[in-house]
Amino acid sequence: MSKTEFVLTPVVGKDFVGRKELIHELFNEVIKRKSHIGFCLYGRRRIGKTSTLMELKHLLKNRKDVVVVYLSLYDIADLSLKTFGQELADRIADAYQEKGLLSIKSRMGKLLNTSLDIVMELLKNTKIQATVLEQIKLIIESSEKKENHSDYIRHIFNLSEKLAESTSTKCILILDEFPEVLKIENGVQLVKMLRTQYETQKSTSLIISGSIKKTLDMVAISESSPFYNQLVPKHLLPFNEQETEDFLSLYMGKVNKSDAQKLHELTGGLPFYLQFIGRSTKYNGDINRVISDFIAQEGSLFFREEFEKLSDKEKLITISLSKGTKTLTEIASETKEPTTTIGRYLPILIEKEVAIKESRGNYRLLDNLFGYWLKQKYVS
Repeated sequence: MSKTEFVLTPVVGKDFVGRKELIHELFNEVIKRKSHIGFCLYGRRRIGKTSTLMELKHLLKNRKDVVVVYLSLYDIADLSLKTFGQELADRIADAYQEKGLLSIKSRMGKLLNTSLDIVMELLKNTKIQATVLEQIKLIIESSEKKENHSDYIRHIFNLSEKLAESTSTKCILILDEFPEVLKIENGVQLVKMLRTQYETQKSTSLIISGSIKKTLDMVAISESSPFYNQLVPKHLLPFNEQETEDFLSLYMGKVNKSDAQKLHELTGGLPFYLQFIGRSTKYNGDINRVISDFIAQEGSLFFREEFEKLSDKEKLITISLSKGTKTLTEIASETKEPTTTIGRYLPILIEKEVAIKESRGNYRLLDNLFGYWLKQKYVS
């Protein structure tokens, strides 16, 4: 019988495993009142970025001097400049209301769609600092100016700073899956504007995250990116073997070490896969049977969509790599495609986080579990 239920949602508190050094570093830096250091958390999909961010939020929740604002851009339906601004404004106001530091009867996003005269009338008897009230006024005025929505976002972004200053708190602004902002019209310019605004802030620490390194390079990691030297990059890695064993022990109690090693190798130490297999099978019985049952029951539902997104040439290369690490020449020989064709598609598969290049020109699939499914489906 497992000690804890397997879930596919972010976990915090006693259910959170590993990443202790990273959490410790983030926590100790962001609580410093005068520190303006922010972070860029990146790592492949399903590695636990959101759980790490939510764990940090969980650890900070009882501090009276810190207010954490969390927004995942994946959660915004029909992402646009307007919806991004409204959601961000709502999350900022909600976080301060939850701490008892702001009292507004209406949702902030709704207020921003109301005429300025009505909003000022609604707020005139509330205990809101003049600087915050002025910031809300700036947001509404910029919203009414159709020609310049960047000012609208800039003023909303600065709302957290004004609230922090007026309440003598530190605001931790967490924007999960931040590279999604690049999908907004003029997204690159928007990122540059946010960076310029962040430079002026003294009471806000920004933490962003993302899965695709190429887009994060454009935002924060490469020397030419807007947030370069503004945010400290932190690469979130998979569980090591001990962390995988700790995870399984938390959910199952005593765990066979060889089974833990086998699961670690298969899942690559990705927490999401460990949770997914556990939820599907409860890890009952022989581990080989557990894995086979999972692939039979869930594999096609889980991996087929990803596989079907690939082009025909990419599928051929991916199936070839499911059999093991190969050189470009070996892949070309097996797929009966020219080496020039393979050489053209491998970088695309690497960018899509399907394949990875190892030393001496060897290539392999990044996701071991995906490879296991491919072997069962197309090779065996």
